[in-house]
Amino acid sequence: MLARVAGNMYWMARYLERAEDVARLINVNGNLMLDLPRGIAPGWRPLVMIMGADAAFAEKYGDAADETKVLRFLMADRDNPQSILATIASARENARTFRDAIPREAWEEINALHHFTRDQLQSGLSKRGRFAYLKEIIRRSQTVTGLLAGCMNHDEGYAFIQIGRKLERADMTTRILDVRTASLLNRDVAGVADSFDNIQWMSVLKSLTGYQMYRLEMQVRVQRDDVLRFLLQSRRFPRAVLRCLDELIHRIDVLGGGEHPLRVVVRLQRALGDLDVSTLTQQGLHEFIDSLQIGFAEAHAALDDTYFLGLRDAEKEAEATAA
Repeated sequence: MLARVAGNMYWMARYLERAEDVARLINVNGNLMLDLPRGIAPGWRPLVMIMGADAAFAEKYGDAADETKVLRFLMADRDNPQSILATIASARENARTFRDAIPREAWEEINALHHFTRDQLQSGLSKRGRFAYLKEIIRRSQTVTGLLAGCMNHDEGYAFIQIGRKLERADMTTRILDVRTASLLNRDVAGVADSFDNIQWMSVLKSLTGYQMYRLEMQVRVQRDDVLRFLLQSRRFPRAVLRCLDELIHRIDVLGGGEHPLRVVVRLQRALGDLDVSTLTQQGLHEFIDSLQIGFAEAHAALDDTYFLGLRDAEKEAEATAA
């Protein structure tokens, strides 16, 4: 397989996963704003923080992160490469270059997702239409995932798609945990009742569509240490970080020749396996998640050097230099 094709498959999967996760975040945050009393709800800025886009947002929209500005930035801003509109367009463009290598139905669904996202955008930005718009994006993204899993040959191309999806998913899970746990209000500090803590931890799980699976696996009420243990260390929940790393290792093994990325991912896997979340303060959790995110960046760089010959990153550097 050509390095460029492999890289395009990897990035298509990352972009689709990112768009789906951002859609989930926006819907869950909107519901959280309704569930919590005025003055306690965390607002919309945490969503920009989760994406690591504070500087880009402030440069274009200023310091006021109100609902309208944040939603336009995360959903419709073509200048924001992490917006839903931009990521789905990028996913479609990557898929177009190898559409003969995936089921025709999957390509048609990706193309339809792109047109739906663009054509129904104004409805999606309205309060009345936002939930249905984002829910449809999630559903269509899941349809693509199902078509690829059920109808595509599980060959090298599928392995690269899975690697891109799992790495992006692990990264997004840690971002959600880092910012969401930092913004959760401690009742000793802010006088917030236990019931509000429970609602906010439930929102963390719902951001990852993990509430029911948490109750099924953990069989305890929603509380900090158990939520962290589930989302970081579960080997059953598909969006848990450790499960994503396990699958990354499996796919890299299947491809072969990936000793460098394999070492990076195994190191992350061991760090997670040895973690005792009950000993972590909030600062300690933040530092641990920082180390994971640095590791994900290292894993991406190792994958890029090993399988994609650095083509995509070289192109980005050339574009930045030209600009």
